[in-house]
Order: sequence, then structure tokens, then C-alpha cells
Amino acid sequence: MAAENNGLSRKTAKAGIWTIGAKVIAKGVDFVALLFLARFLSPTDFGVVAMAMTVVYVVEAVFELPLAAALVRIPDPTERMYDTALTLSTLRGFLVGLLLVVCAWPLSRVYDEARLIPLVLVLALAPIQRGLISPKMTVFARQMDFRRQAGLDVMSKCIAAAAAILVAALTHSYWSIALATILTPSVLMVGSYWLAPIQVRFTLKDWPMFSDMVSWNLVSQLVTAVNFQSGRLVLPRFIGPHPFGNYAMASDLSNVPFQIIATPLGSPLNVAFVAAHQHGTLKETYLKATGGIFILLAPVFCVAAFLAEPLIRLFLGAKWIESAPILAGLAWVCFIDMLPLPMPPLAVALNQTRRIAIRNVKQALFFFPATVIGAWAWGVPGAIGAAIVNAIFVTFLSMQDVRAMTSATLREQVVSLAGPCAAVAVCTPILIYGNMLMSGQQNILLLAAYLAVTGALYMGVYFAIIYGLGVVFKEQDNAENLVRQFVHIGLVRLGLRRPVRP
Repeated sequence: MAAENNGLSRKTAKAGIWTIGAKVIAKGVDFVALLFLARFLSPTDFGVVAMAMTVVYVVEAVFELPLAAALVRIPDPTERMYDTALTLSTLRGFLVGLLLVVCAWPLSRVYDEARLIPLVLVLALAPIQRGLISPKMTVFARQMDFRRQAGLDVMSKCIAAAAAILVAALTHSYWSIALATILTPSVLMVGSYWLAPIQVRFTLKDWPMFSDMVSWNLVSQLVTAVNFQSGRLVLPRFIGPHPFGNYAMASDLSNVPFQIIATPLGSPLNVAFVAAHQHGTLKETYLKATGGIFILLAPVFCVAAFLAEPLIRLFLGAKWIESAPILAGLAWVCFIDMLPLPMPPLAVALNQTRRIAIRNVKQALFFFPATVIGAWAWGVPGAIGAAIVNAIFVTFLSMQDVRAMTSATLREQVVSLAGPCAAVAVCTPILIYGNMLMSGQQNILLLAAYLAVTGALYMGVYFAIIYGLGVVFKEQDNAENLVRQFVHIGLVRLGLRRPVRP
């Protein structure tokens, strides 16, 4: 059983490496594009587009359908099931597009920004195109083969980024950001039919196969969208486009690690939890997944929190320096938010999406009013404070749900994070001292050198500690030991170590 569980963990990790690798490259492309756009555009430009994109995110997220997860959960999907999934996805895309068209004028009135009307109308094309993506891409996911999806993601980002940079350089207009937003799903849609062709036959005959998951998902997504975008929804009412642009930039930067690592892991984790449930190793798999995500993300958010000011000055320039304290605050929000990340894929795998919906409703009842009060009274700091308290609250709720689904006690869930927490604590002085050295540094080359040395030293010591914990506790089935095994495999393939049983 232990060998079987270990094999599943390695297979999941390899799938995660493909998806994370693609996201790293895609987000690297996004980041390069962001650097160029930040030089060509102003915080006000970003603020206007962020207002429009917030509504797009909320409306699209409300009607997000977990059709891919449902198809993965079904043992042997038929052609009619794929046709039904495509029909539902298409209907959803056009419904979202129509709602965005309806919302365009009221949104411009609420935020007193006339430029939002044409922006929202154009951005409505993106969800329509996403709704037309071939559902047969899930065939590769069922086989834990994410190479094709990875290549498609990278290609779509490269094409969109190149077009956005070119338009921004020529026009210095915020429409360059909108162009990238529309081009990405266009490439994904066309590429999906090339990789996973499907004959378009619209039908709803197999709707019952999706109904339970979709119905609970609508409730869940409604409150999730409001929860996730609360700051962006509320703040424009109390601050102008320029400060909101700084907030939006910091928010986008703080979410990059989630988008690179956590989001692409959703599908591999869903498949892994389904298999683990069948093999009777669900608790162990979940705890290992939680520890693994924490190991990967924790040092990244610590770097963003302690080195926000030099990072902003180096990569975005002096005109964005007001984003630095916002980035530091949001990094701590993300640090707490990563703890319950594997809970939604777990609930989907067990067909208990109602737990996600109930948790998110409880969160919304607290978070949205707290954000309104915080933003009204203290502006951006108030919104960040509400987000930190909310993150702690959601983590506790998620841990209770995990205990009910896997029998993992609260103590076991906390202990699974003890190793990486200790490593973070030991390495934090490196970041504090590095930030002191870089304080007020105006020479860009020296600043880059200080950041590179500080970051490399921090990451090197951190992962050395994680590896050491894996060696010390090599008999335990935990994330640290999995890291040790992958390092050992890498050393063997490089010829630096003999192949011995891990």
C-alpha cells in the first residue's frame, strides 16, 4: 500500500511539474509583458482596465462550470457526455458575454468612468471564446498527460504578450492590455480543436451527469467571486484610478505564485485524490499535497513581503513605488491563503462541492462587509487588514471540512506544515538583512545584484533545510521526504549518486 501511494505521489508530482513548468513559462511571459506595459503605461491606465476586468472576473467566475472535473470523475465518458459538456460550456460563455454587455453602462455610472463602457463590451468576447474550447482536452488529463495543455498555454501567452507589447509601444494606450486578454482565449480555443478534435453536436441529454456538481458550483462560484474580488469591487468607490492602479498592480503581482503553482495543480490533485480515495490513502495524500504546496509557495511570499520595495523599484520603476507596501501586505494575505488550497480539489474529487459552497457563503457573510468598512474607513490598508483576518477565518473553516472528508485531525494538518514553517523562520533573517542593505539603493545594477544574491542565498538555505528534514525523517510519508526522493533521482540521473532505494 505504501509503495502504491508513493507511486501515485510521484505520478501526481510529475504531472504537477508539467503544469507548473508551463505556468512558470507562461507567467514569465506575462511578467516580461507586464514590465514593458508598466514602462509604456501609467498606474491610471492600469486602474481603468482593472475596474473593467474586475467585473469580467466576477461575472465569469459566478458562472464557472467544473465540467472538466466532472468528466475526469466519470469512469468512461461517452461521446454524448462530451457533447453535453460542450453545450453547457457554450451556453455559459454566451450568457456571461450577454451579462457583461448589460453591465457595461451601470458600471461606468457606479465608478464614474465613461471609458469602462467600450472596454467591457470588447472584453465580453473573452468568456465567449473560452466557452467554445474543446472538452476533449480532458482526455489527456485523465491520463495524467498535461504536455499538450502546457504547450498550448505557453503558445497562447506568447502570442498575446507580443501583440500587447507592440500595441503599447506604438500607442501607449490601455487597449493593449485588453487586446492580450482577448487573444489568449482565441489561441486556446483554436488550439484545443487541433489537439483534441470533436464534432460539434449540441445536446443536453446527459445533463443529469453534471447537474449536482454544477448546481452546487453556481452557489460556490457566486460567493467565491465576490470574496476573491472584494477589494477590487469596493476600493474604486473610495479611491481614484491612480491609487487603484497601484493596488491592482500589487494584487496581480501577489497572485502570480498562485497562478503559476496552485491553479495548475488543481487538475492533477483532483485526479490524485480520486485515485487515493479508491486506494484508501486519501488522508496521507492530502497531507502530503498540503505540505508540498506550502514548501513551494512559502518562500516566494516571504520574499515578496520582505523585499517588496526593492523588487518594485527594480522591475517596475520609481513611478510604481507606492505599490510596494501594498504588495508586502497582500503577500502576507497570500501566505495564509495557501494553507487551504487543496481543499476544493478534494471536495470535487469526493463529489462534495456543497462543502465549498457552504464555506464560501460563511466567508462572504464576513469578508465583504469587513472589506466595505475597512475600505471606507482606512482605504487600501483597511481592505488589506480585512483580507488578513478573512484568510485566517477561511483556513480554520477549510481545516474542519478536511477533517470531515479525510479524518485528518486539525493537529495532523498543522503538523504537516511544521517542517516548512521552521525552514521559513530560520531563513527570514537573510531577507531582513538583505532589505537593510538595499534600502535607498538607487544604482539599478547594484540593486539587481543585491536582490539576486539575497534571493539565491535565501532559497538555497531554505531548500537545504527542507532536504535535511527529508533525510532526518525519511521513514515518514511526508512532503519533505518526497522532495528528498526527487533530489536523489535528479542526482542519480546526473551521475552524481548511485541508484539506491530511497
